[in-house]
Amino acid sequence: MLKRFLDENFISVICAVAGAFVLSGFAWAFFALRNAGPHLILHFNDINGITSVGGFGMIVFMAALGLLVVGMDFAIAREFAVRSRFFSRFLALIALLFAVLLFIAFAVIINVNV
Repeated sequence: MLKRFLDENFISVICAVAGAFVLSGFAWAFFALRNAGPHLILHFNDINGITSVGGFGMIVFMAALGLLVVGMDFAIAREFAVRSRFFSRFLALIALLFAVLLFIAFAVIINVNV
């Protein structure tokens, strides 16, 4: 019982941190881009230049999808905690990695558009 509680606690803390990364990245983008124009540069590269343009709705979609992915990873990791401690922790850490990468994506979009 104690082992399962500690495993689920670890998973809960890691997934909460992942959710905080997604929410803080969205909040940062919201406040930084609220006065930007109607079109935001979402992706570019040195060879082709600007490859993807969108509105603020795409930023909201990115945050909502990020929260959905982190939430699903949390639910799956809790189910894995019963069967395999390694896979449950691995999945929680993958959710954290995904959230950090999404936070970096928000930072890049802010940096390009401001």
